[in-house]
Amino acid sequence: MNNMIRAGALSCLLLSVAVAPADQLDIPKETPAQASRRHEQVAKRRQGIDVICHRGSSELAHENTLEAFRATFELGGDGNEFDIRITKDGVLVVFHDDMLDRLLEAYGDVSEFTWKDLQRFRFRNPGRFGEHCHIPTLVEVFELHRRYGGLMHLDVKRPDLDKLIAELLTRMDMWDHVGYCNMENGGVILRDPRLKLRRYKASLYGDHSEMFPDAIAKALKRPGDGVIVNDPRGVAIALGRKLGKLSGEPVAPKKNVRQLEKGKLPGEADLIAVLKDAPDWDKVAENETAKAQSGRRIRARALAAEQLLAVKASSKDALAALEERVRKRSLHQDWMYHGFDAAMAIRTLILLRAPNAIETARFALWRDDPALDPVVDRRWKHPRTWTDFRVKMVIFPALEKFPGPATEKLCRDYLALSDDEAQKTGPPQFEEAAKALLAVSPRTETALELLQHRLQVVRGRAVLDCLNHHQEKWALTALEKAAPHALSYRISE
Repeated sequence: MNNMIRAGALSCLLLSVAVAPADQLDIPKETPAQASRRHEQVAKRRQGIDVICHRGSSELAHENTLEAFRATFELGGDGNEFDIRITKDGVLVVFHDDMLDRLLEAYGDVSEFTWKDLQRFRFRNPGRFGEHCHIPTLVEVFELHRRYGGLMHLDVKRPDLDKLIAELLTRMDMWDHVGYCNMENGGVILRDPRLKLRRYKASLYGDHSEMFPDAIAKALKRPGDGVIVNDPRGVAIALGRKLGKLSGEPVAPKKNVRQLEKGKLPGEADLIAVLKDAPDWDKVAENETAKAQSGRRIRARALAAEQLLAVKASSKDALAALEERVRKRSLHQDWMYHGFDAAMAIRTLILLRAPNAIETARFALWRDDPALDPVVDRRWKHPRTWTDFRVKMVIFPALEKFPGPATEKLCRDYLALSDDEAQKTGPPQFEEAAKALLAVSPRTETALELLQHRLQVVRGRAVLDCLNHHQEKWALTALEKAAPHALSYRISE
């Protein structure tokens, strides 16, 4: 739940819309009878084993959204873990990443934008709720948990938010809802006598143990109060609970929220020129001024790479410039900037289905470059290849949209690595490789191959993906043959 924390605010190349500071958001009122029933429900959850979903039930709706949190309760869970940040205008919101660009069509950090601005950025993959997918305020998230009498695991992502969160808990009469809170940044929340912390029996989401009855049974026998999962279905059934029906409508439909205008894009030739303007790509900025300037240039190149995708560039010059940017990714001591131009370039190459994309992706995945030595963060005892994680970790999600034999071979080659071999290439991505393989080869044979993989995280991912497609014959057949227990996890909307 805790990624590497970067210090200081970052500049952003996308223009934000100027708005007045946010007013205090209204807190829905409840009657004394409603409050009494709610506290009774919370007390009942605390008496048994609780099932907490990590960022909500993110297989069924976008992570850290109201819809993902609601799905947890509909499927027999007791509450959710979620990540708390603050906007430029002082609104507490729920969003995990230090950087926006993994999930949104935006660069920078939550703290650089007003809440209204954040609502206008498009999600890259919003899921089944489409344009209604949005970053929720903490008030919205608290209110949803109040409605369901749900437990909460607070993951406070920045220092100095503890007093604001504690005040909101008091105003909304929700201290008994907090079952878990991270030690880092918990501050006054952790010292408040009204806080009654619980203790996890096990974390089952890291390798998808939550998909396998034997692992669930073993976890439930351990001392403690609850388990944390990505998907609540397996544990809920093990506890004798029935799976409900998923809601099809958004929790809070967006009304009159205009998406951020992209404006007229530069011409292809101009974008290529920006992408190729990188005489400093292998020079490491040393002082703060130079670092900031280098960061701005890297982001300019990253944006140019994304815009080449938007204009559907197909010329040899454009594809050559993108490949050069991958092979000559920019060095920077701040992980938020390091290799960011290369990350967007390889993503664009893959999504454009460029002839050289898979070969270039393979190069980037397996690259171990001595040039990284000056920018390796010595605080982390990882191989130097991990420094290129920004580049390496966009590849498999993009490959999901590039079917073909070359993609399948790349995924299978990665899945054939040993743990040690994968560690040497970068942060292990077995699950991501499996997800990409099944996306480009949705066949019973491929699913069975993954369901028999040596790693449980791969087998669990295959179960989840088959469940997501259980109405298709290939997926249902695979479950019947290799994971019949998961047939009881099927749900309807």
